[in-house]
Amino acid sequence: MKTSQLTGKTYDPSDAIYMTNPKQHFAYARYFGGWEYFLDMLFTSDRIDDACVFVWKKCPETREAKQKWDNHTL
Repeated sequence: MKTSQLTGKTYDPSDAIYMTNPKQHFAYARYFGGWEYFLDMLFTSDRIDDACVFVWKKCPETREAKQKWDNHTL
């Protein structure tokens, strides 16, 4: 389990969605009308140099948002 220093939420990293696209991150926030499913924001250089990674809860609601994102309807 991990506790976000930003949001204070505790989550299992394996039950999270990680994204680096800020447009997608803000589209999710707009779609959900807030930050209910947003878990954390990380800064890393593991896979991409100096990346900001947005962490969202993996659940049916975010799966639907991803489908809408992929279909350009979000």
